[in-house]
Amino acid sequence: MEKNLTKGVIFSLISALSFATLAILIKLGYNASLDTVQMLLFRFFFASLLMATFLAITKPKALKPKPKLLIKAFFTGTILYTLQAFCFFRGIKYTSPNVVELILYLYPATVTILSHFIFKEKINLYKALFIVIILTGFGFIFHDAFGQKLKLMGVIFATLAMLIYSVYLIVIQLLIKEENPVSFSFYTILFAFFSFLLLSLRSFTLPGNIYQLIIGILLGLIPTFLAIMFLFMAIDVIGSALTSLFSSIEPVFTIILAYIFLHISLNQFQLIGGILIISGVIMANIYHVKKGKHD
Repeated sequence: MEKNLTKGVIFSLISALSFATLAILIKLGYNASLDTVQMLLFRFFFASLLMATFLAITKPKALKPKPKLLIKAFFTGTILYTLQAFCFFRGIKYTSPNVVELILYLYPATVTILSHFIFKEKINLYKALFIVIILTGFGFIFHDAFGQKLKLMGVIFATLAMLIYSVYLIVIQLLIKEENPVSFSFYTILFAFFSFLLLSLRSFTLPGNIYQLIIGILLGLIPTFLAIMFLFMAIDVIGSALTSLFSSIEPVFTIILAYIFLHISLNQFQLIGGILIISGVIMANIYHVKKGKHD
């Protein structure tokens, strides 16, 4: 049991670290003169290619979905995932990766509120507490955005990305109860690739240099393919509740990586907001772990 827990924790942390590289690579991509749609196209092309190869070798049945799964993945991939990814990338164009990542992590509070209205789930005192803590953290970050036009634009895009991601999680909860999650993830990513391929038909350009190509490959490899694969490996070993709990470290990884590779640090308002958001997210995940044990 301890061996499985250790393995699951390691997989969760590798997944969180891999996801954390996304914001950093996006900023590096913008610095290298790549545009938003170009980066998204490269990300989902290389991720689809890597996932298809991996599944063909390890789980070939996952590449033979039922029509119902394809319809669901088409909806999530071409609409929700595409919109969320676009807003997330645009947010990082205008502001710090740290701020965008922290705003994204408002999603537990948003999902809890949406679940109350959609699934009639009760908001008890504990839920209300972590919602208030997370939203207070957002207040600090949003307050810091005023007075800086470009930064405020980044906060708006990041908030849209978070809201769409929250809706995406609710939709996933409804759609994939009877579906293979690995297969569903692959086809969602594949349809997202087709979406950005259509969007880039008029203005598509190949990478202008080897550095741009490397960033494109890394976007597909680390924060997409590896992050998703290690996430599923962790869930397989220790379950989704514990995986979510240990994955809460992702914003911390993003802040560390941003400091190392981009020399970006948090100011006072962002730091207080970040601590509150991460604390609220950890509280939310602890709640779900305890709830899973009682169910």
